[in-house]
Amino acid sequence: MTTLDDGFFETAAGQTIAGAHRYLSAANLLRYSGEWGPKLQTPVLHLLSHGIELLLKYPLLMATASPRDVAIKYGHDLMALWNDDQNQLLRSILLNRADEAWEEARLSGVWPNDSFDEDPRSVLLIALERLAYPHSRDSGFALRYVLTSDTVAPRPAFLLEVFGHVAEHGAMNPRSLVDAS
Repeated sequence: MTTLDDGFFETAAGQTIAGAHRYLSAANLLRYSGEWGPKLQTPVLHLLSHGIELLLKYPLLMATASPRDVAIKYGHDLMALWNDDQNQLLRSILLNRADEAWEEARLSGVWPNDSFDEDPRSVLLIALERLAYPHSRDSGFALRYVLTSDTVAPRPAFLLEVFGHVAEHGAMNPRSLVDAS
């Protein structure tokens, strides 16, 4: 098990949570830049999916898994990572954040045409599933290379609000994302 000592951010787990925060922060900067539009959508989705992948790998690395073992078992499969038992606490944190982010968005008035009548947890899972395919080997890693015009991808704002927030807080307090038992 990785410990949180002075050299934590030099470990694979430390680099992973820090990397998750960096990728999700970069995606957020691009998404909310004055340049947002079609030319930035694929790069934002790529940064977002990679940041989510790192965030979901973090608890596995903290538990006992080596980076090689995690890579062999999961590759870039976001849904398999999401469903891993080691991510039970992180899933709970993310789903709770989905509720909070949904309510913040509803109250903000930024999306006046959205009724906000859907379940935010379901919306999060559907968006993650939609992001998982173009991030995967099955798509030929479409977000890295060629994203065809018929690819269905999620809108990134909600995913950024949920995963970005959790990654930021996790980078500041890495212990908060892993089971202390």
